[in-house]
Amino acid sequence: MHKSKSEQYKRNYVLLVLEGSFFMGGIGFFSSSTVIPVFIDMITHSKELVGLTITLGSFLTYFGRLLVGPYMPHVKNHARFVTIIMFFCRPMTILPAFFIFTGHYSGAVFVLIFSYAVVWLADGLVVPGWSEVLANTVDENRHGRLLGMQMLIGGMASIGAGVLINVFLGNPRLDIKTAFAWIFLIGGLLLVLSCFMMALTENAPTEYRIGKVDIKGYYKSLPQYFRIENDNTRMMIVQLIIMTASMSVPFVILFAREKLGLPDNMTAVLILIQTLGVPLGGWLWGQICDRFGCTTGIRLAAANILLIAVLPLLALVLNGIAPMIMMVPAMFLAGVSGGIWTCNYIYTVQVVRPESRSACLVLSSIVTLPITFSSYLAGFISERFGFVSLFIACIGIAIIAFIVSFRIRPVKTVIEERKREAPGIS
Repeated sequence: MHKSKSEQYKRNYVLLVLEGSFFMGGIGFFSSSTVIPVFIDMITHSKELVGLTITLGSFLTYFGRLLVGPYMPHVKNHARFVTIIMFFCRPMTILPAFFIFTGHYSGAVFVLIFSYAVVWLADGLVVPGWSEVLANTVDENRHGRLLGMQMLIGGMASIGAGVLINVFLGNPRLDIKTAFAWIFLIGGLLLVLSCFMMALTENAPTEYRIGKVDIKGYYKSLPQYFRIENDNTRMMIVQLIIMTASMSVPFVILFAREKLGLPDNMTAVLILIQTLGVPLGGWLWGQICDRFGCTTGIRLAAANILLIAVLPLLALVLNGIAPMIMMVPAMFLAGVSGGIWTCNYIYTVQVVRPESRSACLVLSSIVTLPITFSSYLAGFISERFGFVSLFIACIGIAIIAFIVSFRIRPVKTVIEERKREAPGIS
């Protein structure tokens, strides 16, 4: 029996790494920090639409978790449930490429926004089920490394998007719109491959409820988890502040193009730098969580977001000297910031009681739902009041996040205290 469990741990570790790698590699070709802002701004010249698109994706991610929450206790096979949703939604991301190839650029923007929204809605729907597969079929001491490997391998794949943009923007004889078509096509195919990896994943037998789903009763019971899992509540408060402070990230590249006046070839270099930061960030946050604890990771995450807002302002001050000195690390940290969610996610999975896990993920979605509109707010601020106002606001918010993060207790401290209070309960 022990051998069988060990084999399942190893098999699912590999399959989940591959599933997440293909997914994150594919999403890298739809990056909300570079590819999405540049393409939509290039076609529509609307920063508010850029912000709205990113907001829509973020909102639907958390809304999806909110919708699926009441049904999770009734799901018998989490792996199969997740696989079905993935196959219904992720292949849609191939559609924007065909619109661009046929010259329907305005239609491509619409389809891009739609498919981007659908894929993130699906992500929200699968997160609770995927989390159960992770928690029940993978050694908990390897959770951080699993997510880190996903982002490392997936980030290496998404570097291809940065390379393609760099090549096309750097050569005036090549059509940039065609480049985006190939980028979206490759990204969509990677997302389809992620579905097949999930289909091969084995499920672990878990208890499930039968009978009618009590949706009203489920949502009425959620607020009690603020009190029951109060350490996770402290983490969620910091998560909200960090998410708000990170609203400037997608606009750093637009700031470099418009405010600093960098040419297309230099903009392409910055996009490539950002994509290089993605795999390192994935590996970095996973290692930090496993080796130093999630609390350390969350504090470093707040510092990371602070620097992303500070460096563009320094570049503006040094514009006559060498703005790229500041913009290169800013874009690199923007790529690294893509893995910050790892710290919050692992903290929730590990610190809350098993029976609270699904509910806490849904509760987190409800709490963070309003914050998803911060990207649209950032687009509004940058368009009406300028990039400088946006970055100054984010600096203040990031400082608050860093200070408040010291109220979060380490996972080991919480678990040990829980064992002392109830030694008979594991």
